[in-house]
Amino acid sequence: MPKDRDLSFDAFKGFAIIAVVAIHAINPNVSPYSLAYLLYRQSLNFAVPAFFFISGYWSSKRPIKSLGDYKAFLKRRLLRILVPYLFWSSMLLGYSVISTRDINGFKIICQLLTGEASIGYYFVIALLQLYIITPLLQYINRRLNEYGFILILVFGMASIFALYLSRVFNVIWHLPAALPFYSWIIYYEIGLFMGDRCNEAIASHKMRLCILCAALFSWPVSVMEVAVILSNRTDPDFAAYLGQYSYYLYSVCLYSVCVIFVFLSAREYFKRLPRLLSMIGYYSFGIYLIHAPILGQLVVALQKCDAVCSFQVVYQFILVVVTVSICFVLISAARKLLPEFVYSKILGF
Repeated sequence: MPKDRDLSFDAFKGFAIIAVVAIHAINPNVSPYSLAYLLYRQSLNFAVPAFFFISGYWSSKRPIKSLGDYKAFLKRRLLRILVPYLFWSSMLLGYSVISTRDINGFKIICQLLTGEASIGYYFVIALLQLYIITPLLQYINRRLNEYGFILILVFGMASIFALYLSRVFNVIWHLPAALPFYSWIIYYEIGLFMGDRCNEAIASHKMRLCILCAALFSWPVSVMEVAVILSNRTDPDFAAYLGQYSYYLYSVCLYSVCVIFVFLSAREYFKRLPRLLSMIGYYSFGIYLIHAPILGQLVVALQKCDAVCSFQVVYQFILVVVTVSICFVLISAARKLLPEFVYSKILGF
């Protein structure tokens, strides 16, 4: 790990990527109506918003004031995430074609464009869209300051409401998960806005306490909102559907924002967390890219062990720890054995 890294952000990314793996490791056979499931699932919902926030925060460190700045920004950002995305997507889609013998060129192109080659790949597509409009967001922040920030947040909240209607009540046409970048714009904008300003105001003891209380309050509220919605619908398919798109609930958005501000107000504490967590965060993009197939194979292996599957806490713990550990070892080995151009530019490690 480079010595000039901000360990607080790496530690936060470590928490977030572990939460991402934990979400994907949840046993689909567990009842989504149980209180334990709701408490656990909703507590992990900060993960994806955290990564959009972090991307926005570091994008703010490169002001875009000219066409040349914009080209340099896009080149740097796109090469960092797009090449590894295309490489791993091609590998996974190629494996799927070979195993199923289903060659459908149009379907493959659509999967590449919408991030559906693997679970969670929509993040890259949505992030690419946010990178493209970053100059506009920075311009609004510079010209309107807090009013611009509020304007973008209002736009984001309105977008979430529209998506909430479309996903839950089938009011408007369904879009692939990646395409509505505006559903994630709140977190990216918070990163852009806060990254360009001094954070001392939210680091005071009183403000930390208020932010922590808000986070602790918003978590059970998000659980209650999902529980109320589920109480009116009893079919399992809808419950799974709502779990997948629970990011479009206002209470979940509030909880995610509160967790982000908990981090911002306590960055000095995050720097002192175990070094291993920071290393996991440093490898987070690589873990994100390769964890799904590894997790899938582990699920198949564990399903043969009834003793483990009967205890969901143990089952979940083993899946998350082993998946992250295997990814960590593979990425570390690749970084030692392969040229930097290969592991960094192509593999995304």
